[in-house]
Amino acid sequence: MTLKQLEVFLAVADTRSFSKGGEAVSLAQSTASQHIRALEDELNVRLFDRSASQVALTEVGRLFYDHAAGICRHCSEAVEAVRRFQGLEQATLRVGASTIPAAFLIPDMLGHFSTAWPGVRLELQQGDTHEVIRLLQDERVELAVVGGHIDDDSINMQEVMTERIVLVARPGLSPVGILEYNQLAQLPLVIREAGSGTRTAVDSALQKNGIDPRRLRVVAQLGSSEAVRRAVLSGAGAAFVSTLAVGHELADGTLIELTVSGLTINRSFYLAWRRGKSLSPAALEFMAMVKRSR
Repeated sequence: MTLKQLEVFLAVADTRSFSKGGEAVSLAQSTASQHIRALEDELNVRLFDRSASQVALTEVGRLFYDHAAGICRHCSEAVEAVRRFQGLEQATLRVGASTIPAAFLIPDMLGHFSTAWPGVRLELQQGDTHEVIRLLQDERVELAVVGGHIDDDSINMQEVMTERIVLVARPGLSPVGILEYNQLAQLPLVIREAGSGTRTAVDSALQKNGIDPRRLRVVAQLGSSEAVRRAVLSGAGAAFVSTLAVGHELADGTLIELTVSGLTINRSFYLAWRRGKSLSPAALEFMAMVKRSR
């Protein structure tokens, strides 16, 4: 059974004529008849009652008609969907992002992307770096933007930008000047959860400077940079946060940056996608825009 046979069958049924049905699908009457005969032979049923004046569906022909129409409709929809996909006329792009990219990087570029590609609908799923990479591995998102590098042979990762992570607090919480390790250890700290890119970058930098993160005075562990920012603003303690998350507060003096002797924390953001997977045109355009935005 072929799709062409189904198309001929529907055309003949709709026009009640082999000649008119053939014309509807650009076939001669004899060719249309051959398609119907081959279909009936395969199904081992008679689909049409033929007379000198007209062609009419048999009972089994009427039963078959609805199924044939559904198959042809779905095939047509599938072809149209692929054409829309290829042309970026109407597509859905699913992107995963860790906290900072989801809150700051992607929203800042979304207006430009939507203007350039108005037919593409962006669906964003947020989590920490490990959660987002799992979404990518499970193919629930096509692309990811994360703040930590993951060693996984199934994932491509490309660095697209860097940022600073700084220690911030409300004015008056800490002595003015450069903090030594013993002073840092006495500060009440609000930290991110294990698995976040910020937490990984901070712990790594502290350890490289001979500071054991487990010996710090942690008063709260929170699940997002926004929660950490609000806790610091409330006076709960100091925190290591991205400059992207507290740029306004540092500018207006609501928060101040504290300097720890010898400690500088920079981290990278990465585009991630499944290795060996062909990316959609929408995903490729999104990747290009992320790279330009840096």
